[in-house]
Amino acid sequence: MASLPKNILTFEEPFGDTNGRKAELTSALEGYRSLLEKKMEDLKIDATEMGKQVLIIGGTVAAVYLLLNTLLPEEETHHNVKPSSNLPTVIERHEQKTSWVTKAVTSYVVTWILGIAQQKLMDFLAIQQNTNAGTNTNETSK
Repeated sequence: MASLPKNILTFEEPFGDTNGRKAELTSALEGYRSLLEKKMEDLKIDATEMGKQVLIIGGTVAAVYLLLNTLLPEEETHHNVKPSSNLPTVIERHEQKTSWVTKAVTSYVVTWILGIAQQKLMDFLAIQQNTNAGTNTNETSK
């Protein structure tokens, strides 16, 4: 008759030390949970900073658009219709003429304002880049 293996004859727990393994897994779970919470906080901070930058850039673009829309003349033509009894309708088109001095001054003012807006935006982005370089939240310290 074949002999039985020795471990069948001894009565041990079938899965070993389950309580010890459960404690190890629980501690690993807590470590991963705290790491994930820390990463989520970092992501929230990064999203807040990016949102502020997008808001400032969008506001700058909107302000420049509104400024240009206000300062630059619209290219509209005026149509004068003179009805006549038997003849076809005659449409006269008159373009509104603006002075070349007005156009030159307007273009210089718009260029100057855009230069100021560009400089302010570049200064803001440089400050943001310097603060992000000092505190990089994407790297984990172990």
